[in-house]
Amino acid sequence: MKNRVISGTLYVAVLLAFFLAKIFIPHGDLIFDALIYAFAVIGTFEMVRAMGKGLARTEKTIVFCFSAVCIPACAVSEYLFGYGIHVTAVCFFALAIVLLSLLVFKNEESSLENIGTAFVSAVYPTLLLCLLVLANHFGENPIMDEKYISGATDLQAMKFDSKLAILFIFFISPISDAAAFFTGLSLKKKFPKKLAPKLSPNKTVVGFVGGLIGGMIGGAIIYFVYNAIYGDFTHMYIWLPVYVAVGLFASLATAFGDLVESCIKRQRGLKDMGDLMPGHGGILDRIDGTLFATVAVYVSFTLIALIAI
Repeated sequence: MKNRVISGTLYVAVLLAFFLAKIFIPHGDLIFDALIYAFAVIGTFEMVRAMGKGLARTEKTIVFCFSAVCIPACAVSEYLFGYGIHVTAVCFFALAIVLLSLLVFKNEESSLENIGTAFVSAVYPTLLLCLLVLANHFGENPIMDEKYISGATDLQAMKFDSKLAILFIFFISPISDAAAFFTGLSLKKKFPKKLAPKLSPNKTVVGFVGGLIGGMIGGAIIYFVYNAIYGDFTHMYIWLPVYVAVGLFASLATAFGDLVESCIKRQRGLKDMGDLMPGHGGILDRIDGTLFATVAVYVSFTLIALIAI
């Protein structure tokens, strides 16, 4: 328990330090990208190690190369030109072509199962973390600035920028997890129904519902705190429900991400994906829900931006 508290505190301290650097240091977005890059490299190492013999040496090398190149390419292209998602797509198609070519040029070593495993190892976590890079630059590249800020119909809509996106991702996910844990712990005797007994026997339906409520409360907290610091409460009757809805969406994605990793660990016979964080496991054990919360927040912010223009 002591190790869990210490490693958890260090993790929060690192996140806070990088977030403050993002806000107050020139080009701080790129500093936060460096943290995302570390997540991708360490997470890929954990994922490849978990796959074990499911990946041949060549496939492991390709997956590591994808992780090493894709995140920086996405970050720089998004920061300079606003084309991060295009570069990410090019990297992923290149990955697909290279992996499929192994069936021709390394047919004795590679198999369809290995190729599929390599795809999964590349998507989880690197491709999902590319969306975190895009969220880290949301509304702050030249193209988005021109279209979004000049066309926004409500000052509140303009506040859906990268700072708010990162805040949603890294606040909603842990608060949803904590709410699910404590709700399940306190009410599991009265409501013992399991959420996914084969994947994660300790998760209950009542804990899942508690996590959703926690996510919505988290969205409301973000609304009041963020707008107290950076703006006003214009049209609260519209925007408070929007923040709550994003919190709900992110908490749903967090719960799904937890189940995805539980499935991976169960199929590979693992308790944890790594041992970098004593009491928590590896980086992937720490950010599993966060990866999918990123997808939810990025999609939500993109839709809000489109509606506001």
